[in-house]
Amino acid sequence: MAYTQAQIDSLKKAIASGVLIVRHGDEQITYRSLAEMRRVLADMEGEVNPTVQTARRTVAGFSRGL
Repeated sequence: MAYTQAQIDSLKKAIASGVLIVRHGDEQITYRSLAEMRRVLADMEGEVNPTVQTARRTVAGFSRGL
């Protein structure tokens, strides 16, 4: 799906306002949580501006092999 900057701005405004419903034109989207909204926002921004990279975390695991 091709996202627009206007859709990104609408989602950011909803996140800042603390609401889970976003209206864009005649379309209404209800999100389940703030975490879901942030995931969708990251996807949208990545598609609209692919040069922006999201932060990634790497965790090393060690074992003694016993």
